[in-house]
Amino acid sequence: MTFGEVVHYVTQSTGWPEPVRGIASLLSPFHCPDSPSNNSEHLSNSYTAKDFQVLIQSTAAGLSALAELPHYSGERSTVPLWSQLLHALSNTLSPDVMILEDASFIMPRAQNVASQPLNLIDGRATLLAAHAIFSAPRTHSDTSRTSSRNEEDEDESMQSADSDSSDGSVESLDLPLQAHMLSGRGRRLSAVVPVLLVADSYNIVPLICSTLYQRRVWGIRQPVVGLCCSSTGTIATAIFGWLDPDQLEEGHMPVAHLALAADIGLDSSMGVFDFTDTCSAINLAQFILGLRTHFEDIKGSISIEAVDSLTSLHWRSDLPDFETQSGGPLDERVASWTHQVHVETSSSEASSSSSPGILPPLSSTTLVSYETMSSPLLGTIVEDKQAHGANIRVPQDTRATNVKGRGPQPSSSKRSSKRTSPTPRSLSEVRTSTSSRAPSPYPNSQFAALSDTGLDDRMTLSNWLFERHAFTVGRIPVRSEELAKKTGINTMVELYDHMTAFTWSDGIKTILSNAKVDRFVSAIRRDLCTMNGSPDCQSTPNDVPSLEDVEFISSKFSVLLHAVTSARQCDDIAKLQGANEADRRHEWDALLLNFFQPAPSQRDVLLERQLNLARNPAADDTSFASRAIKVTEEYQDFCTEQRRCIPFTRETASSWEQAAAARDQANQFSDDIIRRLSMGNFAEVIADHSSKDPVTGKCDAILVVPWSGVATMMTQRISSVEEKDTFLKSFMVVQGPKPDKPDTSTGETPHQIETPYGHRQKTTSGRSLQVPSSSRVSESKKPNRNQLHDPFLHHPDRNQVTQTQEAILSKDAPCDEPSQQNLLLPVLLAEYKKKDKSAISTSMNQMKTYLVSSVTFLSKLGIVDKPVFGLIVNGTLGAVTMAWMTNKQIYVMERNIRHYDIRDPLQALQFVSILPRLARHGLDLRGLLEKQLAIIDVNELQSKPWSKLAQRQEDKRLAAAQQTRSEEAVAQDRGSDGAEPERI
Repeated sequence: MTFGEVVHYVTQSTGWPEPVRGIASLLSPFHCPDSPSNNSEHLSNSYTAKDFQVLIQSTAAGLSALAELPHYSGERSTVPLWSQLLHALSNTLSPDVMILEDASFIMPRAQNVASQPLNLIDGRATLLAAHAIFSAPRTHSDTSRTSSRNEEDEDESMQSADSDSSDGSVESLDLPLQAHMLSGRGRRLSAVVPVLLVADSYNIVPLICSTLYQRRVWGIRQPVVGLCCSSTGTIATAIFGWLDPDQLEEGHMPVAHLALAADIGLDSSMGVFDFTDTCSAINLAQFILGLRTHFEDIKGSISIEAVDSLTSLHWRSDLPDFETQSGGPLDERVASWTHQVHVETSSSEASSSSSPGILPPLSSTTLVSYETMSSPLLGTIVEDKQAHGANIRVPQDTRATNVKGRGPQPSSSKRSSKRTSPTPRSLSEVRTSTSSRAPSPYPNSQFAALSDTGLDDRMTLSNWLFERHAFTVGRIPVRSEELAKKTGINTMVELYDHMTAFTWSDGIKTILSNAKVDRFVSAIRRDLCTMNGSPDCQSTPNDVPSLEDVEFISSKFSVLLHAVTSARQCDDIAKLQGANEADRRHEWDALLLNFFQPAPSQRDVLLERQLNLARNPAADDTSFASRAIKVTEEYQDFCTEQRRCIPFTRETASSWEQAAAARDQANQFSDDIIRRLSMGNFAEVIADHSSKDPVTGKCDAILVVPWSGVATMMTQRISSVEEKDTFLKSFMVVQGPKPDKPDTSTGETPHQIETPYGHRQKTTSGRSLQVPSSSRVSESKKPNRNQLHDPFLHHPDRNQVTQTQEAILSKDAPCDEPSQQNLLLPVLLAEYKKKDKSAISTSMNQMKTYLVSSVTFLSKLGIVDKPVFGLIVNGTLGAVTMAWMTNKQIYVMERNIRHYDIRDPLQALQFVSILPRLARHGLDLRGLLEKQLAIIDVNELQSKPWSKLAQRQEDKRLAAAQQTRSEEAVAQDRGSDGAEPERI
């Protein structure tokens, strides 16, 4: 697909085309940023690159270290490190700059309108530094006005991003859709005009073109400035864009021109920068800082009157342009377009089993019920395939559900009410029967969002845990020595406290006060170091970070403070513009990458990786039904004991309520199991669950400790290469990322700038640098699961955590198979969600599947009674949880756990102080594995695989065998029927 752009390759610094020669002069290393034209305190100091030198050096060191590490089945993302630097630099462009990360934008129309695919609409920008225009808050007098507005009203409706907000109603911004370039429909309260654009090579060209067309609508003639940055590389290439000033021809888009360096050889004066080279990164910083006048010029050019007066430009790919499309009268073109949409939509529905569904460009944003989403015409996206394109499957057994999102009901739950004398079947018979149907498994993200109704017949997270011998617990030690020994709860609470507790002390304050930080964040450091610790804080050997840890944190303290600054700004933007799913994830990723280092220069933080999930052992266990009641009753006793161990006070009220909800849930579990056993279909229900269990899950971040060569040692007795690959794929808990492939629905490859002859990639050190209280619960007293599964409800150190929140609130790489040499031990797994209370339970459910699977994986290596940790993120809040296996039972700690708000520098400090301790914990796990390695039996691991992927493969083999037996039986019957007349 082409947008008709003309690319100008520049060979020398004096050869930039005339329209961009002025802005390109900022690339000169001798250029000094202009002093700001306003008197804003934010800019009065006129920041230079030296004011960001600590962050620049840290970014260069981090990316260099990352490039030297093994990929572990997929290239590592570099975005969290270099985007933090670009974010910090962009903050200086204007006091009201709006910075958006991972923003979705509207693609421009193709130059040839007839070739425009209907389903290629949205692109992704890695970072946008923009100016935003907001509609004015409606005053009391505004409510009595008529809908007609004069020019004075229009002028008053424009407000910058730094304008005071209002709690009253807000008028919509009266602008055509062509004036907007960010995705979204419906009522518009703001318009965003990007000034600095950052994207990868797949998105940078359409992003620049869309911005140019949007500026034409606004009457803005300044050139566009873009940076092409690889998501797995360290090279940034400056690209400048402008439009032809000529009048538009009917049916054609104005020609977009792009200018960039002809050679990728590192040359800052030509706009090619390397983040790993400190001098090059300083020049990049100086270039971005020099865009302040450019920002102010664009801001001053924005006028709603210009939008109204200029000729309309229909540039958006999501809108039909009946007026400018050629070919026949208007009514005929409308009829033709409508027919085209109908044909393509019908074709999409008919082939939904093999290609992604396509939403019409003007589809409504109204929420639909789960029944509609589960329609046979809308496939289920399955995550267990290692492919970029969504693998659409139509569930073979689609059942109606309620609007709240309760999942498909197992067939047994419907049949059970009709049975009077059920006849139980053996588990192997049930499994074979279920396998023959081969229903599609749930995607893990969809499964985690299902309503949890306990241990009834339905697919629920509680059933998933129960069938894997797992239960949730609170961070509450018990007085019963028998329960403490059986569950390991007291030992694990002590270990959790040792890992997460923190005390603010004068010694820490002194070290951080002397740490070298950038001037841009020095005010935050000053506020932190003048803070006094809570009088309730007491120094103990378990909760004060070691001197070594504090010194390590102080060496990267500027990085932490920049993350705090970015988190605060993201929160403000989310209130104005809304938050996307990737909201604040770069800040969390940057903290993990910088502060989790099991060894010097080792940053084993893997992003966006697939995890093998645990198999359903209950589906293989014929004795599980006989033990189910005893298991739930023991869990009842445990939850009751934990509730008894919490005194009811004002400070512990929320924790006490959660413990009471857990007790009520445990009571309900026992009732559910008794009912299910009375129906006689226990094995069938479990087999139905097993056939639909998710196979893999996509984890946002995984902290691992590797052990090189172990995988090779473990498989040296397996002679077949194919068997080795199959074993490793189903055994390793961490899989490679899904590959970036062309859009499967269009066949289009992502748009990239063509490389001229002699345009070479720079290679350094052998690595390629990328370019561009009842004992039972009645029906009227069901446990409050929203309260029960909210890790942010109660903080055990409420009096010890700084209470400053109120003030704060005012892929480019291919995928290969799992590593053939390295075994990765999971230490911490992270699941990110935007700030949304309704998403907390979903992220917690996903985390439970990750933790249970990781603990199960470690147990197969002989590592038990050792925890794996989890991080559940909701915006700027992050809660640390953990899970462990003791006596073949898994426990997930989800209540009364510590959480941190990274907008608060002290809480951010408390969080990163955990990471060095986690690194040492990971090294301890590796030491345990080293002792177990000699006695690990690979044959046993092959015969009793732990993952759901292996179980799914077994089910397919059972289904195939069943199909073969059925076909043979039919053939024999036909043969007998044909031979009968001859005997007569």
